[in-house]
Amino acid sequence: MPRWASRITLEITGVRVERLKDISEQDAVAEGIEPYPHEPEMPQMYHEYFPLGTKNGLRCNMSAVDSFCGLWESISGEESWQANPWVWVIEFKRVEGR
Repeated sequence: MPRWASRITLEITGVRVERLKDISEQDAVAEGIEPYPHEPEMPQMYHEYFPLGTKNGLRCNMSAVDSFCGLWESISGEESWQANPWVWVIEFKRVEGR
């Protein structure tokens, strides 16, 4: 696609390979895991992506990584998290004004 036709321009800032289960809390949030609004004195909780009743019956997780696990398995199938495949991690930033 010609650059003039794109809505955004991204610059790749890093590329690495790692095991799926090595994802950090921060990286899980960067992948789009949704935090629930919460009171300052309460711990942060995250959206549950498993269909209700298939994991723990809860609608939230205390960990962004646990939520990412549920999202991964909802897309890739049961036990896909346990397989712990190698994944590409591509970091980027949005470039303004080009």
